[in-house]
Amino acid sequence: MKLRYFIIVFIFFLLAACGNSNDSATGKKPVYVKPSIDYKGKFRKGHVRMPVSTNKNAIKNQNRSRYYYHTRGKYRRKK
Repeated sequence: MKLRYFIIVFIFFLLAACGNSNDSATGKKPVYVKPSIDYKGKFRKGHVRMPVSTNKNAIKNQNRSRYYYHTRGKYRRKK
């Protein structure tokens, strides 16, 4: 009787572990974009496109960072 429960729990554990390993469907891996030539004939270098953040504060942090680098630091226009 205990063996039967152990087997059922073990099978359930295996199915749960296999179900969560499918990262390619969620799109959370970085993707390499191959070099190409655009419609004007300019060469575009290859680069790594990072995955989209699932953090709920991602847009807020992005805007805060953009504001910081536009108003301070080496990117600010010298007057």
